[in-house]
Amino acid sequence: MFYNLRFLKFARRTGILLMEAGLFLTKGESGIMKSLVVFAACLAVLLFSGCFFESYRPVGEFDLTLEKAEKTGRALRMLEFRNDSTAGSRMQSRDASGRVIRDPYNRWALPPEQLVARALNLALRPDSESAVPVPVAGTLEVFEVDSARKEFRLAGSWSLPDDRREFRFDFSVPVEEDSAEAVARAAGVAVGRLADRLALWSRTELGNVR
Repeated sequence: MFYNLRFLKFARRTGILLMEAGLFLTKGESGIMKSLVVFAACLAVLLFSGCFFESYRPVGEFDLTLEKAEKTGRALRMLEFRNDSTAGSRMQSRDASGRVIRDPYNRWALPPEQLVARALNLALRPDSESAVPVPVAGTLEVFEVDSARKEFRLAGSWSLPDDRREFRFDFSVPVEEDSAEAVARAAGVAVGRLADRLALWSRTELGNVR
């Protein structure tokens, strides 16, 4: 899923060496033979550099899809999350050494801080529409694939704007296969679990909030 530039650099150097070797070996040969060898070496450079094999790939955009709506005790209005993670619009993974890899061919439809807030606002449905929505602030700390565990991890916290209490969350969902579609599905499940947690919190702890 991720593009490796090191191979292309190595391939170009190899092709150049082949061309130089061809020129050296054909010293003293006829002009036709020398031209054929030089042409073959140049062709190798083009092939190794990916000019023939690297076809155009459109960039895929993905939204979060939550399986069901969650009933809340009070109407909630999720504010745009503060993004304290390293994640951006491009899908990203992190290996066991901490190396971060961003996918150049697959991205989220919105930045993570907007994407998560939008998905939650669509999923959280109050029992009564008459109540004034309670604004909820959130922070994203992790929004990425854990390559070693093959899981999508969503972590952070939420709070009320005028409340010092902080409610933390940390969800990990298996990524079933090595594809952007599988990453998007796992991310949707993780955000769905966050919606379920928020709905429960609204029913049990927001009774006296006006």
